[in-house]
Amino acid sequence: MKFLKTYSLFFLAMAMLFSCGKDPELGPIITVDTAEIGAFPRLVSLISGEFDLANPSSSSYSHEVEFQSEDAGLNVQTYEVLFRFVDNDPSNGDMSTEEALYETYDASQFGDSALGLKNITVSYPFEEAATKAGIDITAISPGDVFRYSSKIILSDGRVFSSANTESTIISDAFRAYFDWNVNATCPLPDNLFVGEYSISFLEGPGNPWATGLRAENVTLQLVPGSTTRRQFDAVVIDAFGGFPITATIDFVCTTVSWLTVGPGVGCAPPNILYETGAAQPQDITNDATITFEYFENGGGCAYENTDRVLLTKI
Repeated sequence: MKFLKTYSLFFLAMAMLFSCGKDPELGPIITVDTAEIGAFPRLVSLISGEFDLANPSSSSYSHEVEFQSEDAGLNVQTYEVLFRFVDNDPSNGDMSTEEALYETYDASQFGDSALGLKNITVSYPFEEAATKAGIDITAISPGDVFRYSSKIILSDGRVFSSANTESTIISDAFRAYFDWNVNATCPLPDNLFVGEYSISFLEGPGNPWATGLRAENVTLQLVPGSTTRRQFDAVVIDAFGGFPITATIDFVCTTVSWLTVGPGVGCAPPNILYETGAAQPQDITNDATITFEYFENGGGCAYENTDRVLLTKI
């Protein structure tokens, strides 16, 4: 299956910072080529996105994906889900586990999505996840996380995962959903951390063209399927016209984290990604301000930097 990959070549900034002898008058150049993509799971719906520490017996994670391939997912033979537990609470030792198989689904378990592609809805109860990881659920603390990853195996034997998928396909445009985290967390009421906020920088923006998130007002909104996530429309890389992203932040009891997102552009593969930075302290009963950090991975542009951003409620 052919998907277009678009790379915005930021040669003006890159020439000044990463090379010698290039014409400083060069402007951004757009090149388009194609990549052979066998298949990927596209997120259709996040049904329930967290493990509730207050109600472990009734809490579960669930999502629906549909399989994008050259024949609408008919050649997807196996959907394999792996996981590991990451213990982020040093007070009770380190119970972290190695990655292991969680579940394997074959084509007989697939249905048909609204778009006519093969699909599947999966559900992982909190207690079941703890049991499979060999963890006493009463020892799980706020901020501990179950990290899931998936693979698609085609009928011809090819295997696809995030490791061999272009970041363009993982961007907002395609919504490939190979990897996800499920936090052990504290649910939030819908009336907190929503509405209009202004953006300012506590650190950065530090990329080569000195533009991180566009410093304009944004509107935080609820994320279907999650009580702890909030998202907002934003723009990055204004120096080259600006590229839209849907930014998501996740509140975990006493901290808040930015979730990785990409604008689908870069100087060359791999594309630029705005990855999860260090979790920042947050009082989840007070939504007047929010601080988060992202790590900007320049990929083929050969740079990296970390920005800390302050959102202030208006």
